[in-house]
Amino acid sequence: MSRAALSLALLFLVQIASAADLPPGAVARLGDDRFRAGSGVYRIAFSPDGKYLVTARRNNDGLDALTLWDATTGYPVREQKVNSERLKGFVWGSIGALAVVIRADDEKVYSDDFCVWEFTNPKAEPPPILSERRFSGLLDRGPVERAETGDRYTDFYLSADGHRVAALKKSSKAKYTVHVFELKPTDRATKLTGVGTIDLGAEGAQGIHLSADGKTLVTFRTLVSADSELNKTECTATVWEVATGKPEKPVRTSGSSGWGLDFESWYWPALSRDARKLIEFEQADGKEGYTVVELDTGRRHKLSRAPRTDREPSYERCAHSLCFPSGRVLVETGDLHTRIVDLSTGRELGQLKGHLFAPTAVAVSADETRIATADPSGLIRLWDARTLRPLHEAPGHRLPIEYARLSPDGKRVLTWACDDTTRLWDLATGKELRAFTGEQGTNGPFDQPTFTPDGTTILFNYKDRLIARDLQTGLEVPLPGDMKGLPQRTAVFAPNGTAVLTWDTDNKNGVCDVWDWPSGKKRFSWKTSRHDFAPGFSSDGSVIFHSPASPIRLDTKTGKELPPAWNADERDFAELLSLRSDPCWVLHMGNRFVPRVREAGTGSSVPHFYFGRRHLWPESLQNVALSPTCGQYAQIADDASDQIHLFEPATRDVRRALIGHRNGVRVLGFTPDGTKLLTAGGDHTVLVWDMRLQSVPLPDALKRETSAAKLWDTLTALNAKDSYLAMSRLAREPEAAVKIVRMRLKPAARENRETDESRITDCRAVELLAALGTDSSRALLKELAAGHAGAFRTQEAKRAIERNKP
Repeated sequence: MSRAALSLALLFLVQIASAADLPPGAVARLGDDRFRAGSGVYRIAFSPDGKYLVTARRNNDGLDALTLWDATTGYPVREQKVNSERLKGFVWGSIGALAVVIRADDEKVYSDDFCVWEFTNPKAEPPPILSERRFSGLLDRGPVERAETGDRYTDFYLSADGHRVAALKKSSKAKYTVHVFELKPTDRATKLTGVGTIDLGAEGAQGIHLSADGKTLVTFRTLVSADSELNKTECTATVWEVATGKPEKPVRTSGSSGWGLDFESWYWPALSRDARKLIEFEQADGKEGYTVVELDTGRRHKLSRAPRTDREPSYERCAHSLCFPSGRVLVETGDLHTRIVDLSTGRELGQLKGHLFAPTAVAVSADETRIATADPSGLIRLWDARTLRPLHEAPGHRLPIEYARLSPDGKRVLTWACDDTTRLWDLATGKELRAFTGEQGTNGPFDQPTFTPDGTTILFNYKDRLIARDLQTGLEVPLPGDMKGLPQRTAVFAPNGTAVLTWDTDNKNGVCDVWDWPSGKKRFSWKTSRHDFAPGFSSDGSVIFHSPASPIRLDTKTGKELPPAWNADERDFAELLSLRSDPCWVLHMGNRFVPRVREAGTGSSVPHFYFGRRHLWPESLQNVALSPTCGQYAQIADDASDQIHLFEPATRDVRRALIGHRNGVRVLGFTPDGTKLLTAGGDHTVLVWDMRLQSVPLPDALKRETSAAKLWDTLTALNAKDSYLAMSRLAREPEAAVKIVRMRLKPAARENRETDESRITDCRAVELLAALGTDSSRALLKELAAGHAGAFRTQEAKRAIERNKP
């Protein structure tokens, strides 16, 4: 066969453009990701003109993310990550948003030096990011300091006007000094202009604070702990003139220490803009209110008191609070509802209600017309400072989605989060169809809603009981028969819809009840004392298993205990994630750590899937969703908390990264036909990804490739990512793809002369043919399946035909 004959002309297909707000490869988003940071926000600031916001949030991977937001649309403009331990603060001043970052290179973290990075300037080079492993290694050896100094910076505070920064330095002789610098972009602190030095001696300070203009410094020193239960700590606050370095007389106050957003913090009372007054919240003698302390004189002015509420007497109440630029109003974020307080009287002007947790960051625009709040779930809210009404709604879930279930007809999705809502979505459009709100169950992720077999009703926990709601009307409907009045339970239906089991979600008594459906007549109860109780049905509904990874099982009709599904000494089972309870598969890490798919309840091997021979440790195959039709599997990326990786089973290499969520991603499952994958993120949404081979986004160079022979050569190469793209390019031209496969692969005449490389090629070519779904591709698959029975190519073709049965 000539080379020219193999150079088949390929026609280009025009891809349908995705919606502007969808990442490449996604076809729908369930929920609204506007003003969703992805994880807990601990700092927030307005731009001087109020058109933008900057937030700092803590990631799950040892990095913090600085994000620039459009305050009108709620979408991020850009984001940059920095090692968490190196980011020391930011402020938005007249020249832009400036971040202070401890300086580092590939070899050292220079804890006695820092850089100032102009984050809002896209041309400014960001600080280098040390890998988590590398950075952890440096910290494990102790603070890595330059040998010639041995000093280290321990605390920073940036003035609100963005002109100055105070840096607390501990010398090698355990002496403390605060250096105040004029703030500007620089690659090291020595290039900044110093405007003041304050000697704190050996006592140092546990906290520092600059006035809005950077001319006054306040230091906090702890004395003794007065209330360990409340973490209350007596301390002194001292005012210093930056220009002269001279202190005022220390004033006693109180602070506290605690944990917030995964790192330990000191909490100090709120300070006025000029840093001459601090505001304390007090509860005593059945009353509560605010006290203003003059730091110059030590005088205390109690503002008006009100009857004590049920608010906890937290000494962290003013930790994330701040004053309006005018100094007349305090925004206090000490609990679930943010309070707006008139500082001349202490009277509460109103509350901002819209978070599920107490806000951890707050900002006020320079013109005092807007307030921004953010919470540990990453939700950002904007408020009108005059009316105290939200400037935008926060539709959809307000916490990360933990669970999803696909309707029997495959057209709708139920989602659940710990925000007291269960929501119903249209899978094709992403439109929310109905939301069930109110006080739901109290058992966290076990409060899982589920569809009834006909798809018209859902069962879920509400307050202290299991209820049913009609999806058309949203009204509660009675449970049938003996199921009426059931307390909180998780419900799982048999695949054929004739039975349902309910089990005690808190597992206090380990009871599973099995009922006829739809009559609601009780069949039997199953009691167990094991803590891992999570029962379900086998694919044919004849068996109830104790949990997917357990061999213990019962007969569905009689409740009689059956022989174990597998030997007790077989271990390392992991449940595969799915959008439905049927089928329930598990991955079993068998001999030599080569996984295979088995059915929960029966232990039967599912022969439709092939995993390559590379050895893996059992823990590496946790939280995996397996595509029912092509065998590829999805898993959270090890090295990135905002990505899902698609793996090629034959090589167990990453073939594609799905990037579109903001942190905290998790896999929910594939649809039964394998054409879609659902993932959830810290942005409180679900993304629906198109998994068809023909829909994989391609680079421009590959779109222009017209040689099927070159694409075949790439398909057979070792690189899983490149081969996957080549398969996708071929899949866009079904006739050309079938021709090149027919030229290169013949039905196996014998099973010898097989190599790992040939098996990988066979897997990819067979997957390509199965994805095409044309008459000619199916015919070629059947031809390959008719080859020598012992040949790998023959077996893989048979597996593909079995996986893709209607």
